[in-house]
Amino acid sequence: MATIETLLQFLLIITTLVIIFSKNNLKIIIFFSASSLITASLYFFNKAPDVALAEVAIGSAITPLIFLMAITRQKDFVVINRTEDDFFNKSLSRTGDGYQFLEKFTEHYQLKLSIYNKKLANGIGVLRSGDVDLTIQMCPSTKKYLLKGKESNILMNKLEQMALEEPLIEILKVRGEISD
Repeated sequence: MATIETLLQFLLIITTLVIIFSKNNLKIIIFFSASSLITASLYFFNKAPDVALAEVAIGSAITPLIFLMAITRQKDFVVINRTEDDFFNKSLSRTGDGYQFLEKFTEHYQLKLSIYNKKLANGIGVLRSGDVDLTIQMCPSTKKYLLKGKESNILMNKLEQMALEEPLIEILKVRGEISD
């Protein structure tokens, strides 16, 4: 019996490491569900069947389902561009480096990139602050582009990783609503 528990603990460590180092959201959800099943088995072997049953129901079924629903509902990535130059604007030749950066990011998640400039975004009225995923502005002191997004948005982690390779882009995660 002790060898099964040791094996399960070892498998739990492996699945946790896979979750931590994985970059694919679907893979993370699958391994999260598997680690929950392993944890439920450990609860069962430690004579806590009621806790094991709750762990199976919530940890391996309901929570992954909620994650999947949240990820699949995101279709548009709305960006408000508050800069005056062409770095994030889609020009006829599509040469804006910032635009290409965001396009690569949204293609990774199969999202539709919608960039609105400051004047147009103020006149739309349809966009509420909750609909905006990212705002772009220029930092006057560093001359870098600040990309401000909600700290709670899981996509910001990938954007932050990608921005490490871009010397002109800095990511700023904010709590609550995105403002100027």
